[in-house]
Amino acid sequence: MTTRQLDLLTLGESMLRLAPAGVERLVTARNLEIQIGGAESNIAIALVRLGMRVAWWSRLPRNALAENVLRVLRGHGVDVSGVVLDPDEDARLGTYFIEFGSAPRPTRVIYDRARSAASKMQPDDFDWTALQHTRHLHLSGITPALSASCQATVRRAVEEACVAGTHVTLDLNYRQKLWSWDACRPVVDDLAKKSDLVISAARDARKLLQVQEEAESLARRLYDRWRRPTVVITQGAEPTVAYDGSHLHCAPAFPLVAPVDRIGAGDAFAAGLHCALLEESDLSAALRYGNAVAALKLSIPGDVALVNRAEVKELLAAGSGEIQR
Repeated sequence: MTTRQLDLLTLGESMLRLAPAGVERLVTARNLEIQIGGAESNIAIALVRLGMRVAWWSRLPRNALAENVLRVLRGHGVDVSGVVLDPDEDARLGTYFIEFGSAPRPTRVIYDRARSAASKMQPDDFDWTALQHTRHLHLSGITPALSASCQATVRRAVEEACVAGTHVTLDLNYRQKLWSWDACRPVVDDLAKKSDLVISAARDARKLLQVQEEAESLARRLYDRWRRPTVVITQGAEPTVAYDGSHLHCAPAFPLVAPVDRIGAGDAFAAGLHCALLEESDLSAALRYGNAVAALKLSIPGDVALVNRAEVKELLAAGSGEIQR
């Protein structure tokens, strides 16, 4: 077992999430519930709740809204000592609004994150020697889409991790409101070739490759494209698959899931996957563990998988969400 002090370090933007109650429309809403959300902080919180030692880095403004974010993360046990506070008095925290839909009306997200403090992250903001004491570095495709300086910061993170011998995971996490596929592809290709594991939703893999194929083929194609990383393809209610260059691994999704809130399910999967891999589970078992955490997240409002090991263990043993008496 490694003696490194941190199990995982991640960096990215966390925002205030504002949503009306139930399926009320934003156009009529008079009250909005405040939570925090962001792919990397979602993973950090979920992993700490699963017993891991995790740090989250970002750049935040010096105001009460940022204090709210830090209070939540600290409250769950996430190390935020590496967070940088922007000296600019006009620095702002990004926000996003969710209007939950019920079929046939979709759930919609409205971002207000342009020129946020996080979008001004710089490569020299952080003490990269921390990676020498970290087992896994987790990054997402969201952060390099925020700005040129964020892209440079993510590239620096990968370079430093490679030097430190830290395992690098990249979640593609494409956001069409942040950048185009033409802008995304070369950045993702460069980062993926230096990563040890890449996670992608099947829909994103098809867009990146410009093909319409099944998950197994997508995983093999992406491995051939990047050569180095194990590739994991998620596809919601369908099985999760992974290809490591020699074997194809598959884990079924959990049945009987009645979604309460779909936001953050992919981050929950990534947290569960990391947890299992950090405990040296084989890849097939890690996929199943990730699927279990994602399934539990779908039953919880908010961005974060507020679950514990006992709940994951129970679901893995039962294979369903039946009432426990």
